[in-house]
Amino acid sequence: MLDAIILAGGKGTRLRPLTFNMPKSLVKINGKPLIEYALEELERNNVKNIYISLGYKAEKIIHYLENRKKNKANIKFVIENKPLGTGGALKYTMKKMQGYEDVILINGDTIFRADFDEMYKFHKKNKALITIGSFRVDDIKGFGVIETENTRIVRFIEKPDPKEVKSNIINAGVYILSNKVLDKLPKEESFSLEKDFLEKIYKDKMIQHFPIERFITVNNMEQYKKANEEMRKLESGEF
Repeated sequence: MLDAIILAGGKGTRLRPLTFNMPKSLVKINGKPLIEYALEELERNNVKNIYISLGYKAEKIIHYLENRKKNKANIKFVIENKPLGTGGALKYTMKKMQGYEDVILINGDTIFRADFDEMYKFHKKNKALITIGSFRVDDIKGFGVIETENTRIVRFIEKPDPKEVKSNIINAGVYILSNKVLDKLPKEESFSLEKDFLEKIYKDKMIQHFPIERFITVNNMEQYKKANEEMRKLESGEF
């Protein structure tokens, strides 16, 4: 299985006061830190090497993971010295990795379920530069929206006005990236993966989407409350 990167360096300002003294990845959803959901799903998919990109209060995440007793994967930390944005953090981490082919990328504020074996077969079959895990939602507000022709992405709009798009398919923050991506990322040190890269390359690069089974994100207090309720129902068997 591919190696994976989890982006977990953000300050989580929209989750304050929860994140005044805690990184967003350690905010608990139904009693479990957010990053735990990502780790468990990657381990369920037999990912052996996980690189965690850290920034804000990195020491707290390191302490948590060094004391995590059930690590099935080899976890490595990559610490940014200053905020680099999602794209800058990805580029910095990829440069620290060695001996990989393609790579899984996960946003650290995402609870998801995906079959990476099938997703990677799809990625290779379609000779994709990037395959984005996609999910249909009732309300696209606050999400990156994709418009498609079959499985190919023909338009990517980061957090559009809902009136501007017809699609309800969103970027779920779960990706498979070709190793060629590193050479195509912007030269800037700090940038947004979504706004400064994906929005600009979808027209002439082979970007595919692959539906994932579950997607819950935690970017603000409203989503935090909703995520707690959804995970409580899921884990109690109410769904």
